[in-house]
Amino acid sequence: MSAGTVSPKKSRDGRRVLSFLRPYKKWVIADSVVIAISQVFSALIPTLALSWLVDTILPGENSKLLWGLMWLLILSAVLDLVMMVIDEYFCHQTAKTVTNWQKLRLFRHLQVLPYSFYHHNSTGEMLARVSDDPDTLHNFLAWEGSTFMASAQGVFIYSIVLFFIHPYLMIASVVFGVLFYWTSNLVGARTRAASADARKEASRYLERLRESVTGIHLSRVSGVSDSEVESVVAIRDTFVKHSIKELKARMQSVVVVSSYNGFALALVYLISTLLIWDKGLTSGQMLTAGGLVTIAANEMQRLLRNWLSVRRTGPALDRSEILLAEEASHAESSKGIRGKRAMGDIQVEDVTFTYPGKEEDVLKGVSFTIRPGETCALVGPSGSGKSTIVDLLFKFYDAGKGSIKVDGRDVTEWDTDWLRSQMAIVTQDVMMRSGSLAENLRIGKRDATDEELMEALEASGLGDLITTLPDGLDTLVGERGSLLSGGQKQRLSLARAILKDAPIMVLDEASSALDPITETKINEAVLRAGKNQTIIIVSHRLSTVLAADKIVVLENGRIAEEGTHGDLLLHRDGVYARLFGREAEIGGATVGGI
Repeated sequence: MSAGTVSPKKSRDGRRVLSFLRPYKKWVIADSVVIAISQVFSALIPTLALSWLVDTILPGENSKLLWGLMWLLILSAVLDLVMMVIDEYFCHQTAKTVTNWQKLRLFRHLQVLPYSFYHHNSTGEMLARVSDDPDTLHNFLAWEGSTFMASAQGVFIYSIVLFFIHPYLMIASVVFGVLFYWTSNLVGARTRAASADARKEASRYLERLRESVTGIHLSRVSGVSDSEVESVVAIRDTFVKHSIKELKARMQSVVVVSSYNGFALALVYLISTLLIWDKGLTSGQMLTAGGLVTIAANEMQRLLRNWLSVRRTGPALDRSEILLAEEASHAESSKGIRGKRAMGDIQVEDVTFTYPGKEEDVLKGVSFTIRPGETCALVGPSGSGKSTIVDLLFKFYDAGKGSIKVDGRDVTEWDTDWLRSQMAIVTQDVMMRSGSLAENLRIGKRDATDEELMEALEASGLGDLITTLPDGLDTLVGERGSLLSGGQKQRLSLARAILKDAPIMVLDEASSALDPITETKINEAVLRAGKNQTIIIVSHRLSTVLAADKIVVLENGRIAEEGTHGDLLLHRDGVYARLFGREAEIGGATVGGI
């Protein structure tokens, strides 16, 4: 990720987790009260009961106190069960709320990042940061957050009780707890680093899987399915190696944490025995102290394990912060002027543009004008800057020098959402969603009726297809339109653009997947439907631009020629005449070879 300069200090892991809980502090406080009550019923009362049993009930052979103690323990167990259910609800509810908020926060930030961000970051990486990383936080809060809080409260409560039994016992347990915390923190640093490497490899593995699944058709027709499997296996092996490294670091942590119980209990029994010999402690108090230390040691172990989980959560929080540190695009995040329906007047004035991170200018002093209702074609060799002009018009990038105006106002002054609502676009790469034909069409107009959908489909050349489908408009298109052909997807995209009825229509290589006959029909349909629209046609196939009112010919980022089809053919040495002649030769050679 390009914003890799953000590197939160490791000591901030715990504070960052707490910062997520701060907006829900009422839930956290309520849960902590429930946990404290549960600690009393589940551990404190049964342990203190041991002292009462040994020092009072057994020596006095008091059956009434024995029955009372028995019912007290049963009541404590029932109330502890009730508290556990309430705690489970509070904990999972808070975890889900926090995680959903974080996912939405990250996804919203993705919507306002510069368009260039998506050219330098893989889809798998972004999916991992928006979905997997928040899930790491959720898993900790839902399954270990409550345990962490219970352990911390338990250690505190039991230490206080030990103090009242004898201060020496509390001092010994606290000193040992601090020593083991420091030790586990040192081991936790290794766990954190190993976890960060494992998450990085997991993102790479996810991206490779996505590429393999979406490109399954290409790998099969190319006969490289086996090599695809081998490449995935290689990445998977690397991921497994880092996972094993993380597991070893965690095992080291477990050894350190697990040794605490035995050392602490041995020390407390030693001190307790010396105190009994000195008549400073009763046998019942010793047993209670031993029980409390055993419970406290177990709680300390869980506390240290949960703290290591906090450290493992750190890399996921780092990655989220790195994404959120990416500076938002001014065009996406700022509000501008909103107008009524645009007239469709477009002026490109002396635009010079270089893509971020590149040195060579893609556009060099480009200027032309498109009047309302006019059809303008942008043609030229690949890399001449045709689609770049469209990107600048849609405010995907800011024009470096010069300006692009719509209805006499620079596009930077218009509100981005309003400006894009005034334009419909059909591109070579069609965006399709899993769902029905109707759902994909209504991306262009949410409240469109079925009649309007059918009219748009007729205009795009899909009317005959719909009549053959048993489910009609409710026919599923598959993931990313996989159940449709390339031509059908492009015509569906065209239908969506026609349905939007925007004052500006952009056809960016819109006929690349169509046969010439269908292409001609669709061009006629677009011109009929767009009689009140400004139409921009970007194409390398010159047969699609013959009916344009104006043709702007680009070469090497500059305007080489401008005029109608007939005017440009008069310049036999011009770029357009050369391109047109070459296309005619290729078409003639193709027909002659059939």
